[in-house]
Amino acid sequence: MEDPTPRVNFETMQRYHGRKVILCCQINQVDNGQVRVATADKGEVTVVGGTAPYEGRFAEVVGTVLNPNTVQEIEHTNLSDNFSLDMYNELVKLSHKDAYIGMFNA
Repeated sequence: MEDPTPRVNFETMQRYHGRKVILCCQINQVDNGQVRVATADKGEVTVVGGTAPYEGRFAEVVGTVLNPNTVQEIEHTNLSDNFSLDMYNELVKLSHKDAYIGMFNA
């Protein structure tokens, strides 16, 4: 059985080197297969390896953490332009508290 996939922001992503994560983010720049994004806690990450186009301002990226600033995309879902990164950040912080670990993972 596969481990649950944690939802992360920039801070919590650092704990998951080499693991699959879910990262909701704001799209800042798309350039030659690399997507620069802002995380819910204002970090900056580069997403590499995606093939489908990013549409709109926000996306949910499922991928593998390659290093502290890079995620290798497995897939992504375009999100509504009114998606709240602040609310997502609160979800991430809550989901990483000991009492709730595993409750919000996919």
